[in-house]
Amino acid sequence: MDEPSAVGQATINISVDIIATILNITVVAWSKVITIDEVIPTMLEPKIAGYLRRAMTSEKNSRPGLKSQLRIEPEVGTLSSPDSVEPEGRIDIKIIYSFDEAEYFGMECKRVSSRTTGKDRELAKKYITEGIVRFVNGIYCPRHGCAAMLGFVIDGNTKGCIDRIGDRLEQTKQETCIEESLMSENSFGEYSNLYRTRHRQNKQNSSINLLHLFLSWQ
Repeated sequence: MDEPSAVGQATINISVDIIATILNITVVAWSKVITIDEVIPTMLEPKIAGYLRRAMTSEKNSRPGLKSQLRIEPEVGTLSSPDSVEPEGRIDIKIIYSFDEAEYFGMECKRVSSRTTGKDRELAKKYITEGIVRFVNGIYCPRHGCAAMLGFVIDGNTKGCIDRIGDRLEQTKQETCIEESLMSENSFGEYSNLYRTRHRQNKQNSSINLLHLFLSWQ
């Protein structure tokens, strides 16, 4: 990405090493979540995210030295400005790595599907309007160099989901203030289903790199 030690050109940057650790914890935790019988693709996003957050916390605490270095919070309120009185949004997973209230790594979770018919056809749209756009508007992670979207692949067609999200992004370039289109990302390790986009946060006068990690039950 942009720099060897820091991600993004924004007020709040986070080291590549921290992001790599968070992604590894997420992937390992997900491999455990999908072995739980009651966690199924039709489950609501907040509940899936809750199981994942719990598994991430357990995985983090099992690693020497990490228990006191990172704190993983569930569905936490976010502020677009230090002057805000009430939260404007609630991000699914907030990973705190410092004593500065503005410094955290945000992860928003959305169910995704490659289907173009039926009730799941709108999931790609919601991934944009209820996920990416909230980062673009600064409701989530204002002035952050990097954050993440987690896509829970509910139909087993990961490539189809990635293509559908990519197509949707091309159709909504103005809404998503996109600066760099969806591309594979390997700065944090070898993940076949990790991608990145870059967006302008106009209200914050900065840009944010969004990582897109697609997680499947298969």
